[in-house]
Amino acid sequence: MFGYIQEVLIMTTAFAIRTLIEIAAVLFVIFGVLHEQKFIDFEDKVIRFIAKRIYLRKRKKAIARKRAAQQVRRQRERELETQRRAKIYRYVA
Repeated sequence: MFGYIQEVLIMTTAFAIRTLIEIAAVLFVIFGVLHEQKFIDFEDKVIRFIAKRIYLRKRKKAIARKRAAQQVRRQRERELETQRRAKIYRYVA
C-alpha cells in the first residue's frame, strides 16, 4: 500500500519538475525574443562560468595526479634507501 503511494508521489514530483522545466524553457524563449541582447549577455556569462568550472576541475585533477606521482616517487626513494642501508649493514655485520 505504502509502496504504491510512494511510487505515485515520485511520479507526480517528476512530472511537476518536468513541467516547471518546460515552462522555464518557454519563458526563456519569450524573454530571448523580447530582449535579445540581454539574453545573449546572459548566455555568455553562463558559458564563461561553465568554461571556468571545467578549467578549474581539470587543473585540480592535474595537480592531484602530480602530487600522487610525487608521493609514489618519494615512497620508492625511501624503499631504495632502506634497501641500501640493509646492504651496508649486512656487510658490516
